[in-house]
Amino acid sequence: MTAGDLPEGWTWEGVLARLGEHADLEKSAREHKAIVRRRVIKTAAQLLRLVLAYVLSGLSLRGTAAWAEAAGQASLSDVALLNRLRGCGPWLAELVGTLAAAANPEGDGSDVGRRVVAVDATAVCSPGGQAKRYRLLHTVYDVGAQRFRTTLMTDRSVAERLDVGSVEAGEIRLGDRVYGRYGDLAAVTGAGADYVVRLGAKALKLETADGKPFHRAALCRRAESGGLQEAAVVVRGDEGHVPLKARVIVLALAPEKAEAARRQMRKKACKWGYTPSADALATAGCLMLITSLAAADWPAQRVLDLYRRRWQAELAFKRLKSLLDLEALRAFDSDLVSAWIHAVLLVALLIDLERPSATEGPDSPPSGADDAPSRFGASSPSSLAA
Repeated sequence: MTAGDLPEGWTWEGVLARLGEHADLEKSAREHKAIVRRRVIKTAAQLLRLVLAYVLSGLSLRGTAAWAEAAGQASLSDVALLNRLRGCGPWLAELVGTLAAAANPEGDGSDVGRRVVAVDATAVCSPGGQAKRYRLLHTVYDVGAQRFRTTLMTDRSVAERLDVGSVEAGEIRLGDRVYGRYGDLAAVTGAGADYVVRLGAKALKLETADGKPFHRAALCRRAESGGLQEAAVVVRGDEGHVPLKARVIVLALAPEKAEAARRQMRKKACKWGYTPSADALATAGCLMLITSLAAADWPAQRVLDLYRRRWQAELAFKRLKSLLDLEALRAFDSDLVSAWIHAVLLVALLIDLERPSATEGPDSPPSGADDAPSRFGASSPSSLAA
């Protein structure tokens, strides 16, 4: 795929028309100062094409500038192009948010009666595999509509949070163990939403309803012998924080998986020079969840089934990284990395708008859509559907 090319069956005019249905490119570019002085680059459409040419083509900055000169798009040096691209991150982020809202105006929680979103983050590394240079892409993924609702690019100093983006009243947020913190849970319930989060062996200060310490290992042992277990708990924060009522749900893992988890714990303990306790080994063999959902409407098995949907966010990350080369970064500069990531997400959302809705069959191609090119690793735009 050469610089500036688009998926087969797409035209640049068609892409602009599709974007124009949902966003005012010129106005948003001016507001975010992506375009200040209209000298070499005179329009937002011209700038956007340069961004996509650099990100999708595999060319260097110098190669992209040479293509722009040959194609009559713009005459500028690689340094001038770099400066232009570095200022595009906030503008592209707004376009991504606008398209995400258009692709998912209401979400789809028809089977549970509420919107269900998975909160997750993935590391995106710059060239050379240097761990200190990675950035975090924080996302909120609508499980019912199978689309990203919120994306936020930060450096590695910003912690993952369950309340990233806008928490809407009535929604249910799913999260992994990293989100098992009092502040995260309190922020979600304070906004009128609920959560289902995987619980770590030592995460959170838990008490029983009568104020006694809650022993999660004992519940895990009961789950191993008696099946699925649950208990009402109180989550304590620091002094002065309001206690949170919650439920802990425990499912014993299959024997082979439980043994593998305990073997991994012993290996890690050996490496760090300590012996894991019996309680630690008991919790290692179980899946523990904490949730604010009411037991009357959400029995334990239903909560487990709901939590399994969190993996859709993981699969969405895999698609972005494998089909759209999310990790094929050729940049170290944080501003350029932000522009790169949001340009990839913008392309993903454009493809998403062309695929069938979540209520249609996943194999039904959109009307008039041609096959996508090998660059996107897919036979049709609908292949990005979860």
